[in-house]
Amino acid sequence: MAKYMIGSVIYENRTRRKFTQEELCHGICTQTTLSRIENGVQMPRRKILEALMQRLGLQMQYYFLPVSNEEMERSNLEYAITRKLSHNDYDITELLERYQKCSPEMDHIEEQFYLYASASQMMRKENDYLRALSLLLQGIGLTIPEFSHEHLCEQTLLTFDEIRIINGISLAYYEIGQYEQAKKFMLFLKEYLHKTDIDLEEKAKLYPMILFNLSNWMGLDGRNEQVYELCKEGIEFCIQSGQLTVFPYLIFNKAYSLARMNRLEEALPVFRQACTVFEAMEDPAKSKRCRMEVQKTFSVEL
Repeated sequence: MAKYMIGSVIYENRTRRKFTQEELCHGICTQTTLSRIENGVQMPRRKILEALMQRLGLQMQYYFLPVSNEEMERSNLEYAITRKLSHNDYDITELLERYQKCSPEMDHIEEQFYLYASASQMMRKENDYLRALSLLLQGIGLTIPEFSHEHLCEQTLLTFDEIRIINGISLAYYEIGQYEQAKKFMLFLKEYLHKTDIDLEEKAKLYPMILFNLSNWMGLDGRNEQVYELCKEGIEFCIQSGQLTVFPYLIFNKAYSLARMNRLEEALPVFRQACTVFEAMEDPAKSKRCRMEVQKTFSVEL
């Protein structure tokens, strides 16, 4: 019954969204395997099924899936690693070692997660963006072997890990000075998340940060009107989704763009809003830095 239910969920969502089996399973499994899953004949390993569900914008944990003790151990480690990364804690070496050594050997979807987490640690803890980029490109190639910006524009469906990896690739390109390449990938992700129907919780983890990164990069280019629109969209999304991690940063960037457009009187109350939110989030140090930045750049005390 569980097999039939999961296969039916995949089939019904795939056909409702008018995706072919080939589009859904490309790089994840063979079309024959997907057909067997949809017909309830075959139950794949956890990460394969999870990837299929994610490309449909669905969270797999809402559906019953029997797993082995070994798969459960790796799943728990994956949760622990993801949780640490989401809290900007990159001390994950021991967890990664345990993840890699779990039995059975990693399938290509599990290897993709391992490469993504390793690259995240390398970027944030070691500031080694070049090596991290190599790992990320290796990881995305496991499911999108034709990976390029041009191919992505034709790619219909992405898993959540693929989205995270492309975001990492964009950040790494920017840090090594390949700015235009970085912007192309980040703009692609913005458009993909804007138009694609995916789980709101997963979208909330990435979309505001993507808008924030783009607002920073556009600001450095002096494209203040675009910065204003990006921040406005990001602020509205944060309010609707309840995702507040980058909320005050988006408010600050919105104010900064207004000031740069010679609209300082409009900008000042927005700057104050950003400071107030930082203080409400018990981060007075960031509030103080915002005030100092405004005083230094615009000769105004908040």
